[in-house]
Amino acid sequence: MMELHLNNVYYRYPGADYYTLKGITYTFVKGRTYLITGPNGAGKTTLLLVLSGLLKPAQGDVLLDGESIYGKERYRRFFGVLFQNPDLMLFNPTVYDEVTYSIKQICKDFEKIDKEVSKWLEFFELDRDILNRPTHTLSYGYKKVVALISILIYRPRILVLDEPHTNLSKEYFRKIKKVVKMNAIDGGINIIASHSISAYRDVADYLIVLNNGMVKKITSAR
Repeated sequence: MMELHLNNVYYRYPGADYYTLKGITYTFVKGRTYLITGPNGAGKTTLLLVLSGLLKPAQGDVLLDGESIYGKERYRRFFGVLFQNPDLMLFNPTVYDEVTYSIKQICKDFEKIDKEVSKWLEFFELDRDILNRPTHTLSYGYKKVVALISILIYRPRILVLDEPHTNLSKEYFRKIKKVVKMNAIDGGINIIASHSISAYRDVADYLIVLNNGMVKKITSAR
């Protein structure tokens, strides 16, 4: 079993006089892909940060298989979060350092790590020479792919993706959608936030519409 449950979640940013999220209750289940959409300011990105444990709600809780994710180090590995802006994620000097940083925290078998690196380079059709490049010299699209590889390499069960298609080539976007499909088939959970519903029709199972920090509608995406 793997269920991610939001229980009456409220969130307010420090200093704000209003809640960005207001009483959201919902359960995400394994093997499914969820598309969260809504207008600017609806709370999409905030919801992603809360459900992945990066922000703690002012009220309510986020539960993974019935247990709160907050204050539990072991749950960090369950989540792979891709921000809309990859510059917020990249902090290592080279691409190799970046893509291996997280997995080195949990695995000391460098042969295994190298195999994982090679697998994802091949999947995204990247030459190994890119590993030596400074991350700040990469194009926006390459930065986004490198940020995604740095997540995928440690095999998170729950992928949380904020506007993953923006400023990407069609080919890289197709590969990201393939990753999403593979994760669902493997029993993972995919949660994607985007303004574009049509871009994800072929991978999303459910559409969650937010407005003013509340869930306004939940429908099948197919």
